[in-house]
Amino acid sequence: MPAPKARPRRPRVFPLGGALGRWSGRLLDGDRTAERNALLAMLALTVLLSGLAIAAPKSWPPSSMVLPLVVGGLVLRRGRLLVLVCAALTGSALSAVVHHPHGVRVGVTIVLAATGATVLTANRFRDRLGLRGTRGDSMLLELAEHTRTLGRLPDRLLDWHFDGALAPVGGNSFSGDFLLCAHRPEQDLLELLLVDVSGKGSRAAARSTHLSGAFAMLLGRVPPEEFLPAANDHLIRMGWEDDFATAVHLALHPATGRYRLFNAGHPPPAQYRGAGGGSWQVSTPGGPALGLLADVPYPASGGHLGPGDALLLFSDGVVEVPGRDLDEGVDRLLTAAEPVLRAPGAALRHSGRGAADRLVRTVARNVADDRTLVLVRRLGHHSPT
Repeated sequence: MPAPKARPRRPRVFPLGGALGRWSGRLLDGDRTAERNALLAMLALTVLLSGLAIAAPKSWPPSSMVLPLVVGGLVLRRGRLLVLVCAALTGSALSAVVHHPHGVRVGVTIVLAATGATVLTANRFRDRLGLRGTRGDSMLLELAEHTRTLGRLPDRLLDWHFDGALAPVGGNSFSGDFLLCAHRPEQDLLELLLVDVSGKGSRAAARSTHLSGAFAMLLGRVPPEEFLPAANDHLIRMGWEDDFATAVHLALHPATGRYRLFNAGHPPPAQYRGAGGGSWQVSTPGGPALGLLADVPYPASGGHLGPGDALLLFSDGVVEVPGRDLDEGVDRLLTAAEPVLRAPGAALRHSGRGAADRLVRTVARNVADDRTLVLVRRLGHHSPT
């Protein structure tokens, strides 16, 4: 039997691609040799653009030297970036002197100086973190995706339907609200945690990212009644002045429908009862917000979800309207949610857009706050009594 023919090796279409890729990787990882070579290349490009601006100012204006400045601001350390900025300014000033008053105006040099100051300011924060290029952006996107993964709700669980919506203010990837989920089937226990960090914007989002990782290590690993005290101790140890977090913790037993709620200064969840045409019952408040007082209790409030019942958890951004009573916002949310919960379970599960997302868009579309809503529903209908 003849030996099989060896497959010819496929030629490399871009023979320098691998070398360039490895070099750019070292550059973005902070390799000093790669960075020095990058500086020399950008200095050579700056000299070339300066010479072209002097020789042919109409075709190659000194403003073209903005390109090496922008690239240098992404990949160079602060000291070497300053060298590049000085080289660009020198070339622009020389071009202005040669051609004044008939050629390039001195104003171009001022524009380059402003560009240099801008990239130096932006580079200062990247340099402190040791980040190059878009590595920082990639890290932040990975953190945001990781946080969303930690709060992923079960797709299917017995006769239960779970739906969540998180709408950060301004449509950002990061939020001061976050959701965590932990399922322990061997104990018939599903835990959901909704947290709202005080404040707004990037500061709240940074604290939220930290807490989501810390709380995820606790959720599902300590008994439900011990979670909020442990989370409170963590914030107390952090010593964040004037910062706190509210939280609501649901411990649900899917097989029986029994649940417990633990609340730390958060808007109380509401239970929908499908029997008798439908009614709402708001749970009792719990303990204080996390991070304010040490060694405080967080009592549980219990309940039962039968077929057709639902539980609604939400952050204050969904119901809070400046200048209005909070109860008014809660009533508006419950009124909007009732028709959704009266729909058959199959319609709720297979709707084009999640019911939680539709509710947020209905009651809190244009709100300058992070908005999170979780809908927990037990499918089916109540048996007649």
